[in-house]
Amino acid sequence: MSPLLRRAPALCVALLVPAAPLVAQAPVAVRGTVTTAEHHTPLASARVAVESPARVAVTDAAGGYVLRDLPTGRYELLVTALGYRPVRRTIQVVRGQPATLDVALETGSLLLSSVVTTATRTPVEANRVASTVNVLTPEQIRTTPARETQDLLREIPGVELPRTSSLVGGTAQIVSIRGVDEGRTAVLFDGIPVNDAWGEWIDWGRVPMRLLDRVEVVEGGTSSLYGNGAMGGVISFYSRPLSPGAASVTVEGGSRDARHVFASAGIPIAGALTANVSGDYQSGGGYRLIGPGSTTVVTNGVASQVPSTSPGAIDQRSEIVQRNLHVRLNYAPSARLSAFVTGHGYGDNRIAGTALNYQTRDMKELNAGLDVGAYATGLLTVRAWDGRQDEHQRSTAPRANSGTCAVPSSLPRQCEDSNVVADIPSHDWGASAMWTRTNLFGLESFSVGGDYRHYNGNFDEVDFNTTCPGASCGRVTRTILSGGDQSLSGAFVQAIAAPVATLRVELSARVDGWTNDNGRSVDAAAGTVSYPNRTRAAFSPRVGVRWQALPALSLHTAAYRAFRAPNLAELYRKQISPTQITLPNPELAPETALGREVGLDWQPAAWVQLKGTAYVADYYDFNVPTTISTSGGVTTRQRLNVNAVRSRGAEAYLAVRPIQALFVSGSASYDDARQQTNIADPDHKPHVNRVPSPKQTIRATYTSPLLGAWTGIWRHEGKTTTLQGVPLEPFSVLDANVQREIVRGVTGFVSVENITDEQYQINLSGAGTAALISYGLPRTVRAGVTLERR
Repeated sequence: MSPLLRRAPALCVALLVPAAPLVAQAPVAVRGTVTTAEHHTPLASARVAVESPARVAVTDAAGGYVLRDLPTGRYELLVTALGYRPVRRTIQVVRGQPATLDVALETGSLLLSSVVTTATRTPVEANRVASTVNVLTPEQIRTTPARETQDLLREIPGVELPRTSSLVGGTAQIVSIRGVDEGRTAVLFDGIPVNDAWGEWIDWGRVPMRLLDRVEVVEGGTSSLYGNGAMGGVISFYSRPLSPGAASVTVEGGSRDARHVFASAGIPIAGALTANVSGDYQSGGGYRLIGPGSTTVVTNGVASQVPSTSPGAIDQRSEIVQRNLHVRLNYAPSARLSAFVTGHGYGDNRIAGTALNYQTRDMKELNAGLDVGAYATGLLTVRAWDGRQDEHQRSTAPRANSGTCAVPSSLPRQCEDSNVVADIPSHDWGASAMWTRTNLFGLESFSVGGDYRHYNGNFDEVDFNTTCPGASCGRVTRTILSGGDQSLSGAFVQAIAAPVATLRVELSARVDGWTNDNGRSVDAAAGTVSYPNRTRAAFSPRVGVRWQALPALSLHTAAYRAFRAPNLAELYRKQISPTQITLPNPELAPETALGREVGLDWQPAAWVQLKGTAYVADYYDFNVPTTISTSGGVTTRQRLNVNAVRSRGAEAYLAVRPIQALFVSGSASYDDARQQTNIADPDHKPHVNRVPSPKQTIRATYTSPLLGAWTGIWRHEGKTTTLQGVPLEPFSVLDANVQREIVRGVTGFVSVENITDEQYQINLSGAGTAALISYGLPRTVRAGVTLERR
């Protein structure tokens, strides 16, 4: 058991019961109206927030908002809205007296209208940072047609995701940014890591979309602030704070028995002690991935279409049941002190397309946080976490009927046999701390911080004979347990200076060290092998500059060095099959990245804005499975640091608001990620697999008091490949969402994904008539209702 878990009771007491006793206070609510400065018309969907105690309100159709249950004190309200300049206003809250604050917002940035925290780990207006930043606002999240978090991110072309939804297929998913490939992007939820301890995989279901307040994506290496895993960038999810007395319930259903229920409530306990409770349950909506189709075969330079393998008796609709429960205790007696403790339970059970192929994940975690002080005098932020995860999976080998299947047929995929059954327990615990002060040493801000994270995990697999039918069919052929520990720690410093009003300079640097220990493999056939411990280190600097060249035009540039330590799966997992052996490699070195980028932000008129970034990133010492010998029909592979990759590309974003009710944004990215070493022909460098190029998105939202909010999202993904390098053809899909407040506090909505029922490939294995094609999400309709007490 980790020290954090052993000390959990004491930690809860220390965080939630400081020296001052809990004093019951009469709740005070801050109310007001947000309007436009130009015409003084009500502004709906503006976000009004207080940082501590955490309170967030979204204005209604009349521009009204309520921030409930604030203790006596002086508070700074931050008001943001898409297309308007952020505004900070101060208000004094006195017990027993009404508090009112009306705000008028001036027209501002259409694309960078938010205040972001991820880029510099301190709150700053997005249009001032020297990074490529994208934000999904509360309004964009509320009106998205997407059912779950992963699909929400597809609106950002720079984020590269598998073509399949995370609700279909395996529990573990990947994400990459700028061609860096899987496992090399840090994902956080309220500052707590989401990437798992065993293989840095992501289970997006851990972050229910209805729980989100906003999403921030910083592209490019950010190891100078976040350390390991942030070679491609950082994706940060932030939960929506709930005021005491606030509540929300969403019920929806849809195609293929899709069901979803979400409920949350803010509960007053005593004085400054409150609780937030939320639960999320969803099931159904799956589909049969494999369908009749055809594939392209090239013979003597001539392309022709041939039928591919059709579904067999074993193929069925995928199934999923996903559950989340969050319970968070908050203590916030003043604007200078807040603390929380969160318990989170998560479960994901699914059948992945055939009757015997299943995966489950069960996770329990305890998180805690403490914020003391203020930026003007010094703010200390502490976060700690402890999570345990148990994953179970069974993969199968399909076969044709040969007299033993239940359905007499000579067609393929009539039976399936267990291939590998695996248990993957892992444990992840750690803590981080940061101190920041503004106006120190003449700087805009100065920050120092550090963190520690400990991983432990193993892969316990049982292999079965799949030579069926036969006397040995289904027998255990081998059992292997492999795993180990990894401890990572780092410290960083950041200085942000604005020597003149038009120039902003960001400097940061970080030193990391890690130890791989207790590595071993327990092979029933080959015995137990223990691997020597190893210690490594990395240095990650970054410099960024933003220059306001003209009132409507700013330029930014950045250069960085980033790194990634090999994970437990890459270091220690041993795999054996009749045709292939994969050996562990505890000697793997870290991967490194050297990147640079330049960009612009141009808003020639209040109703139109353009921003873009061009970048080059060189990745060195990528560890990849490499064949080291072939003998007797058995290939032996091992991960080696043999690959270098260069990724060059650009992104462009355009937003227009021709009238107040209509907001249209478009974005495009092009990423040319190519392998530089370990290739047969230096003149023909292959693309990195699974990196799509190009990608485009267009989003349009029309809002009116009478018709509600109508949103359409068109997405196009260019040609890409599977993990094995098999080409996948481009595709386009159109999604839509319509929602309207029926009566005060009750909103109905309808969402449609893939309106045209486009059949697009998500995978292709085999070749010719033996090719097996998997397809993406078919047309999916969902309808539901949300009840809210704000």
